[in-house]
Amino acid sequence: MKAQEIFESSVKVMKMLLAKDEMMESIRRAKERGEEGNVRLLDKERENVNELVRRIVEGKGPREILKAVPQARLDAVVIRYLRNREIFMKTFPQGVEDADPDPLAIWAAVMISPGDEKPDA
Repeated sequence: MKAQEIFESSVKVMKMLLAKDEMMESIRRAKERGEEGNVRLLDKERENVNELVRRIVEGKGPREILKAVPQARLDAVVIRYLRNREIFMKTFPQGVEDADPDPLAIWAAVMISPGDEKPDA
C-alpha cells in the first residue's frame, strides 16, 4: 500500500471519529498547552489512549464510544495521531507492502506505534 493511501485512509478514520470543529478545537488546545504540556498529557493518557484505540477497532459505533471519553483523552488522541502520522510518513515514505487495507487497521497501526506501547524506562 502506498504511503499516500495510508495517509488518506487514516485521515478518513479521524474524520469519521471527530467532526472538523472537534479536531480544530483539540489542535487549538494543544497549541495553548505547548510542547511540554502535550508531552505530559500524552504520557498521562498513554495507556488510556491505547485501550481506546483497541475498543474503537474492536467495537461498533466508534462515535458512541467517544461520547463518554474525557476531553483531555480526546486531545491526547489527536496529538498522538498527528505526531505518529508524521513519523509514519517519514519512516515509510514509499508505503508498506502487504498492509491490511482496512481503514481502522491502518489507523490503529498509526495510532499505536512501538513507542506508544510502553513508557520509556
